[in-house]
Amino acid sequence: MNRYLALLRGINVSGKNIIRMESLRTLMENNGFRSVKTYIQSGNVVFESDEKSKDKLKNNLSGLIKDEYGFDITVFIINKNELETSIDSNPFTEWREEEPSGFKKLYVTFLSDIPTSENIEKLLQAPIGNDLIEIVDNILYFKLESKASDSKLSNNLIETKLKLKATTRNWNTTLKLLSMME
Repeated sequence: MNRYLALLRGINVSGKNIIRMESLRTLMENNGFRSVKTYIQSGNVVFESDEKSKDKLKNNLSGLIKDEYGFDITVFIINKNELETSIDSNPFTEWREEEPSGFKKLYVTFLSDIPTSENIEKLLQAPIGNDLIEIVDNILYFKLESKASDSKLSNNLIETKLKLKATTRNWNTTLKLLSMME
């Protein structure tokens, strides 16, 4: 049995693409996914499957969501080793501890592929102030100078500059998702 994390991009944001997590869990369980657990309302799902192909899992889940809810959304499928690597490779922290309460400043962005050096340069040239960016393979890390609402760095900017799909989670959520996979 393989354990995976599905990150659903762009659901339950600003009143759009609303999916209740209880409904999603039931849909997945009724379609062969096992031990389905969700975390908060932003599309974080840990599950088990005999399927070994992440592409098949991604296509299956996005198809189920399209059929059931009518939305075309991007689904990222990540295994435990990939999530651990994304946490351990964060250049802005050397620990697996949550950020203290207050504004969240550390974020992990999962990219649909490894960006080209040309597109990385375009992102680095974007007007993002003093926010810090590092890219390691298909993961973009950023550390905000202030609160997220003050930052120019957004998923839309990242996707436009890198020409890839992206979904972002704050550091504490990323750590919680790893603990759910263990």
